[in-house]
Amino acid sequence: MARTYHVISSDSHAVEPPDLWQKWLPKKYHDRAPHLVSDGQGGDAWQMEPGRAPDPIGLTVITGQGYEKINWYGFSFKNISPACYDGKERLKALDFDGVDGEVIFPPQRTMGYFIRHKDSEYQMAGVQAFNLWVKEDFCAADPSRLKAVYQIPNVGVETGVAELRRAKEQGYVAVGLTAWPSGQPQPSPEDDPFWTAAEEAKMPVAIHITLAGYERPGGRTPAYNRMTGLATGFAAMPMIMVDLIFSGVFDRHPGLQIISVEAGCGWVPYFMEQMDDRYWRDRTWSKLRLNRLPSAYVPDHFYFCVVRDFFGIRTRHETGIDRILWASDFPHHINDFPYSRRVINEMFGGISAEERQKMVCTNSGKLFGFIP
Repeated sequence: MARTYHVISSDSHAVEPPDLWQKWLPKKYHDRAPHLVSDGQGGDAWQMEPGRAPDPIGLTVITGQGYEKINWYGFSFKNISPACYDGKERLKALDFDGVDGEVIFPPQRTMGYFIRHKDSEYQMAGVQAFNLWVKEDFCAADPSRLKAVYQIPNVGVETGVAELRRAKEQGYVAVGLTAWPSGQPQPSPEDDPFWTAAEEAKMPVAIHITLAGYERPGGRTPAYNRMTGLATGFAAMPMIMVDLIFSGVFDRHPGLQIISVEAGCGWVPYFMEQMDDRYWRDRTWSKLRLNRLPSAYVPDHFYFCVVRDFFGIRTRHETGIDRILWASDFPHHINDFPYSRRVINEMFGGISAEERQKMVCTNSGKLFGFIP
């Protein structure tokens, strides 16, 4: 009997368990693999390599806590919910929260370390270890409810294409990027083989908050940087969208689908308007030629995951209700477990049942293969 879905999270996370690297990373890397140490305040932190400050797990595992308890420090695998890293426990949490399915993205701590590592062989090993674990272990608890995103390593276009094809063959529902496929600071024709492969495989490409080169520069105190980085990290997504459109990527790849993850959609109508205005004013001197107005590419090529975006839902028709995907971001600090149903009722209040169902379920269901 086919499963019935009512609520699907388009963006959730699986946290790496303490033994992931010893079980899934090739043995030759075990002596340099990330390992847990104290965060100095009673919690756990990942020690990536000697001489580097440990990365506390904090905000990535804080599900079910009140706002006043949100902190980077003091959280350990002894006191967090096992639903963060155990697929069977996640299913119990989903049942309690009233969520029928989730799309699982990588964690931020160790994967962020691997994806930026200059040793390409080690980077590949770490990324592939997580990709294997999340699908063959975590999501294996119930593949009809838990579907994995495949992280693409940042080691060049040729490898990226091979990994994308591997992801498609193995049943992942999307691929995630942390940098442009070529490694360039902006999209370029060198990326085209990757976009072509994504088109051919009908594989959506997810960009989670930002890409390399778009991050907010550091300054002031570490606490200030962390706070403002988390609060404004999504500000990169408008520029990423602009760069993709104005570089002609979608004229060359009309089937390419991009998922904007954790950046909301309230900003989208404004940027659509402004892109068109600048295009009309500047296309002559800049010698920029697109097949359509910039705004016309948005509803055909972009999906937008929303966690808390009341304004974005109010302006949903300008963005396109078929392109908005509700997300819980479980178990990160902006999720509202176990009150997802309350948040949905508040954010989608006064909206027709048909439109609500699209944005909280059907759009994600069809895009990620929950619903045929």
